[in-house]
Amino acid sequence: MPQGRRQLADMIRRLNTAGVDAVYVDYVFDQATDARTDADLNNALREFSGQAYLVRVLNTDFNGNRVLRGDTPLIADGVDQVALDAWVNYLGYTWYMPYAVEEDGVSLPNLPAQIAGVSGEPGEMFPITYNYELSSIPTYRLSDLMENPLRLRELAGKTVIISNSSERGIQPSNVPGHKAVPPSIISIYAAETLLAGDPHFVTGLPFILAAIAALLLAASIRQRSLRYTAYAVTSITALAAPFISAHFDVRISIAYALSVLLVYGLFRLRASWRENLRMVDSVTGLPTFAALEADRVVADTVPAIIVARIHRFEEVRRTLADELHAAYLQAIAARLKAATQDATIYIGQGHLIAWTMREKEPALLREHLEGLRALFSSPLVVGDQQVDVGITFGIDISPSPNVVRRLAAAVAVAEKTTETFEPIAVADSASQEDLIWNISLQARIDAALTNGEIYLAFQPKIMVQTGEIIGAEALVRWKDPVKGHIPPDNFIRQCETAGRMSQLTRFVLEEACKAGNMFAAEGLNLPIAVNISATLLHERGIVTMVRDVLAESGFEPRRLTLEITETYRISNLDLAADILGELSALGAKISMDDFGVGAASLEALLKLPFSELKIDRMFIAPMTSDPKAHGIVKSVLQMGRDLRIIVVAEGVEDAGTLTLLRDSGCLVAQGFAISRPVTFDKILDFHRSSRIEKLTNIV
Repeated sequence: MPQGRRQLADMIRRLNTAGVDAVYVDYVFDQATDARTDADLNNALREFSGQAYLVRVLNTDFNGNRVLRGDTPLIADGVDQVALDAWVNYLGYTWYMPYAVEEDGVSLPNLPAQIAGVSGEPGEMFPITYNYELSSIPTYRLSDLMENPLRLRELAGKTVIISNSSERGIQPSNVPGHKAVPPSIISIYAAETLLAGDPHFVTGLPFILAAIAALLLAASIRQRSLRYTAYAVTSITALAAPFISAHFDVRISIAYALSVLLVYGLFRLRASWRENLRMVDSVTGLPTFAALEADRVVADTVPAIIVARIHRFEEVRRTLADELHAAYLQAIAARLKAATQDATIYIGQGHLIAWTMREKEPALLREHLEGLRALFSSPLVVGDQQVDVGITFGIDISPSPNVVRRLAAAVAVAEKTTETFEPIAVADSASQEDLIWNISLQARIDAALTNGEIYLAFQPKIMVQTGEIIGAEALVRWKDPVKGHIPPDNFIRQCETAGRMSQLTRFVLEEACKAGNMFAAEGLNLPIAVNISATLLHERGIVTMVRDVLAESGFEPRRLTLEITETYRISNLDLAADILGELSALGAKISMDDFGVGAASLEALLKLPFSELKIDRMFIAPMTSDPKAHGIVKSVLQMGRDLRIIVVAEGVEDAGTLTLLRDSGCLVAQGFAISRPVTFDKILDFHRSSRIEKLTNIV
């Protein structure tokens, strides 16, 4: 408007009279008014005794092109010009400005650089600091100065920027602590930054590392509320850091750190979304076993955990239409819920359903679950079909707060239940320490073999008629420094499962042959028997092992007896026959251990080259009270005579059994009534004593 331009020309002349050093007109007069008014404004600028500048603003047009807007020629003629280019980020803040602007072939200093008297190349940026209060920048209204000319004296020797943001059409910017300030204020902050010298600038790498460290620290906090509080503090600190540092003349770059936080937050949201999906069954809408495992109330109150196993589950699902699968599960859950006092029902994998109960008395739980089984004796109606449901239960009542372990224990026993014989089973209440020890048993075996915790004991075999020691069976034992003696069945089965059986067997063979040589050195030429697992007869490595041990130890093969245990586990009798034939060819005797146990015993006796068999203690122990057991033993003894193989009775527990065996014609026996397994030294001590008496008093 002409009136505004006339007022501006008048004010410029008054500022000149007041002794202002420099004036910058931060307007863009790109529209002409009457020629006399525009010419008068031009004259006022050209006549200014200090420095007078018109500011050209760099804008972006509708097509995305950068345009350097300038004044009409009548106003701009002969007047020095500067540019203004300020990039505002998505938060409304300007952190960088260029030293100079080059556009459309025109190169001009940027307004803050001109005010500070600092030059630089176009496109070269400098950071802006906001380390002093906005209130310290004096501002005046043009109308106030016109009405009170005395205030112009305050501007003597100053640099003045005259601006009107509304006329320029530029959106106001933000400074830390203030919003929507006139854009000229940003130019003043930028000029003051240059006048004060380059600010301290910290690159983004330290903040990326700090953000990662803070996230890792927060993620390690187990308590959920504290963990999320740490996440919130980290995010707020990152956002506040630029504003805080600006007041200390330090410029920092946190864009990459914010990117790290954003990416981590997105991953956490995705993980939380997936976790929520994992917590709810998509078919039935019921909570899953994962929700039960994460339930802190269950961990704190430690109720009984019940797992129901639905029998013929997949068979029923294959029969029902797809749209009835959810209805089938929901009908089962509804019937369970009706009988379990509104307990929360959790859906597991397929045929498993779980819930908790406060009652932990096994007898009362069994009574309740038997009632549930009776309730399920009537069929369910799914759609228009009646469906019979077979259901059994596994229970965990251990006092541990570890819900994951307890649920796994209940699932394990539920899987072993049967509708006919054991419909309700209670999990073993072993302590968590015992369970941890058991699952680490395989690794412990290797260490025990090395440090001497695993050793051999020897159980004598005697001639029944005379009581003379005619051999000894080498039995492996393990004494753990913490758990004490470990039952052999426990760790031997673990060795088989873990593939350590060959290693353990070689150790026993080596120690047994070494002991046999030491017995011989003392004048006691005892045959030594070593147990060989039937699982080792599936490959010829056992032959190489026995051959190598005999060669290394120098032990006489004829004094070595290999007792094959659990012959019913031999899957290929033809291969086993070849392997045992090779072992026999080495000179060792082959014995069938535990004869009578397992369906394959007689078949194995027929097809495999045994020269000895041992009657299992199952038949020996009840001989004195069970005529049937006595008859079986007598029949086996007679079979041995017919086959011309030695029969050994094992498990002789009392003198009466030993007498009955003697009367039945048994030649060789072993058992606690004769001697418990003892150390090598104790057998030598007995031999040296030269006492010819029964071995009952050895232990």
